[in-house]
Amino acid sequence: MTELDPKRDRTVVISGGGSGIGQATAVKFGELGWRVGVGGRRPEPLTETKSLVEAAGGTCVAHHLDVSDAASVEAFFNATETALGPVTAVVNNAALGRYYPLVEFPPEQIEREVATKLLGSLYMARRGIQGMQADGRGGDILFVTSLAAVQPWPRHLPYAAANAGVEQAARTLRLELEGSGIRVTTMRCGETAGTEFGLPEQESGRGAEASELWFRRGLLRHTGLMMPDMVADVIVTAITLPLGLQFDTLAPIPTAPIGELPVTFAEWGETMMRTYLPPEEG
Repeated sequence: MTELDPKRDRTVVISGGGSGIGQATAVKFGELGWRVGVGGRRPEPLTETKSLVEAAGGTCVAHHLDVSDAASVEAFFNATETALGPVTAVVNNAALGRYYPLVEFPPEQIEREVATKLLGSLYMARRGIQGMQADGRGGDILFVTSLAAVQPWPRHLPYAAANAGVEQAARTLRLELEGSGIRVTTMRCGETAGTEFGLPEQESGRGAEASELWFRRGLLRHTGLMMPDMVADVIVTAITLPLGLQFDTLAPIPTAPIGELPVTFAEWGETMMRTYLPPEEG
């Protein structure tokens, strides 16, 4: 059996592949000519990602995926492997989060957040490892986590706890897999625009309230944000490292724009809207 080439002739699967970081990552791998399997709950965004990957030069399979359901994970991998061959990279990207203090968190929402990020990452990693071990050439498991895994982040507690659990799982899994040729990487992501993660909370009004709290606590200090394609570049870099080398944890964060930092939340909000919201037509 030929040795795995870390940069060429590979198949990657990406959860949460219909938008944001997942979609941008799929397109980046498409540009490398990779075979890409994207999974998510909504068919329309997945269809869009498939078209973008193929336009970029890759081959893509889009398939329904609920990462919190082990049977759905199995079906997703089976469909991808049948169409594209052995999977040699897994990007655990799926996540969701809402902004409540714990005392007000709906129990069903706590369950969804923990199941999606923590259980889903474990199910995806488990199935990916099974295929890579059968293939025998090694591969990559990458977990996308959040700054909230290590930084106390009020009104984000279930999501933060799930991410912290994923990071501990990655540390343990790296030891379990020594000698297998399977690399395990954590990519701890800072503040990113251009995703759908926070949209429900912005629409509910909880987003503005939570942002003011985070500004007062010093968690939001400036108006710099990363974009999905920037984060995707980090993911691709980690997975295409030469054999014999791996990252433990990558923690990309946005750089503060040149100039004075916002002093008040109103100033912060006005700058954010001016910078990141498209101008109204008419």
